[in-house]
Amino acid sequence: MKPQLLLPLIALCAACHNADDSYEIDIHCTDCGGANVSMWQCQGKNLNIAGATVFEHGHAVFKGKVDQPQLMYIFVEDAIDYLPVFVENSDIDIDYVFARPSRSVVTGSVCHKKFSDFLQSYSAYSDKGTGIDKMIENAEENSDTLMLQRLTENIRVLEREKVDFQRQYVVQNINSPVSAYILSTDLMYKLACSELDSVTALFPDEIKGSIYLKQVAEYRAKMPNDTAAQNN
Repeated sequence: MKPQLLLPLIALCAACHNADDSYEIDIHCTDCGGANVSMWQCQGKNLNIAGATVFEHGHAVFKGKVDQPQLMYIFVEDAIDYLPVFVENSDIDIDYVFARPSRSVVTGSVCHKKFSDFLQSYSAYSDKGTGIDKMIENAEENSDTLMLQRLTENIRVLEREKVDFQRQYVVQNINSPVSAYILSTDLMYKLACSELDSVTALFPDEIKGSIYLKQVAEYRAKMPNDTAAQNN
């Protein structure tokens, strides 16, 4: 399964880093048996494997180094979903829930905490959208044209609210690599080019080399001024 790429300060506390400036991810799972576990990272539009191991006595470990904090995906054999983890060069502990990976508890990464906070707030919009979709289905079954028109407008308003929320979050957390990631996903394609330029310019120099801002720059370089992206 290939995840949809869809959503802390860069000066991280030295105490949060390993001495050799690398990461060590310790995964604990009481229900994983001897399952295979792999970790994947995005490179361009592709997912490439960053490591693979097996659970032994409910424990698995990944070690490595990232040039900059980035989102990776942990897959456990036969699990129903993947677990996205924002990895930085620190000791990261994961209490993995096999039956519901999204309920796993990740500690040790400042960036992942910021990422989780964003997802928790953003989920309210997803829940609202699901509710509207169900009402649209009922309206279609009942051939309620007026209700369909009203719900269609509600969807448009919700999409604008989602864009505004993402944009506000990025600006408020402009020092975070997580904000660079959020900007590079769906939000990037919904901002007018001039607005995208103005938000990108706010990032501090330490984050200007982010792989996510490079993706934004590649997209922006192909687009004429204010003709490529449309605000909903």
